[in-house]
Amino acid sequence: MASLFRLVPDMRAELLQVNSWARPHQAGFVAAQRAARYGAAGPEASAFMAARREATLARLGEGAASWNGWAGEMARLRGRIGADGPFLALWRLLADVELVDEIFEGEFNVAGIIFPAAARFAGSAFCGDAWFSEAHFHGPASFRDASFRSDAFFDRAHFAGDADFGAATLHGTAEFRDMRCEGTACFVEAEFTGDAWFRGSRFDGVTQFRGVRHAGEAGFGECRFAAAADFGEAEFAGNAGFEEARFGQLVTFAGARFDRGAWFSNAAFDGRSNFERARFRGRRHFEGISLATEVSPVAQQIAALERLQFSRR
Repeated sequence: MASLFRLVPDMRAELLQVNSWARPHQAGFVAAQRAARYGAAGPEASAFMAARREATLARLGEGAASWNGWAGEMARLRGRIGADGPFLALWRLLADVELVDEIFEGEFNVAGIIFPAAARFAGSAFCGDAWFSEAHFHGPASFRDASFRSDAFFDRAHFAGDADFGAATLHGTAEFRDMRCEGTACFVEAEFTGDAWFRGSRFDGVTQFRGVRHAGEAGFGECRFAAAADFGEAEFAGNAGFEEARFGQLVTFAGARFDRGAWFSNAAFDGRSNFERARFRGRRHFEGISLATEVSPVAQQIAALERLQFSRR
């Protein structure tokens, strides 16, 4: 018991040493936790969250090396805390990045940085190029309703948890090549005004692209979808490339619209697929596809699509 009481103040002191900005706001810790859970932040919680925002922006301004030094220390302390409820809650309060409904003028460059906990950019506007290349998100990441008004770079980014881009708008080129998402990847009703490139990306969890709108090219070639993938009602105004993609479980393109070329050449369907009500206004390419032998509906649907293609030549 004595060792436990020695650990408690030591851990709190170490957390505050790594996050010195929080020392004047200790009275707001519990209030901020309550506000995060129930809403209705009081003055103490508001003061804490405002200070955390300022500290986050200042640390980002110091560059990747400074930020990752802080992130490494927070990861080390997370390992020591284990499953301790109160200290884990305090750690998350200090480790979370909460930049919601912000307006970032000019270029926003966090390439290569590590987010040790949750990263929330929901509703934020990135007015210049947004660089998240090779960023590592250890907790859930939210870009829901975010607006990328120039180019967005998430190439080689790693999402260890969920990645939420639901209803986001991306006006420039969107680079997600060689990205990995271990949790749920949600792009439901996202809008890509420019080209979107996901080529070579790996989706370990459920993938949701339902209702997404692609005005430019959409490149999903060589992607790996380990779990269910939903592209239902998606709109592809430009060429849509799924060549050499691998779908490990159910994939649905029900109600999807392909206005130009739809490339599925050499794609592998290891589970069931659903192309019901899919509309192909351009050429369809299903040469060399691989089908699970025990899943007859896939073969039937692909055969129907191929018959339709040859009948319209």
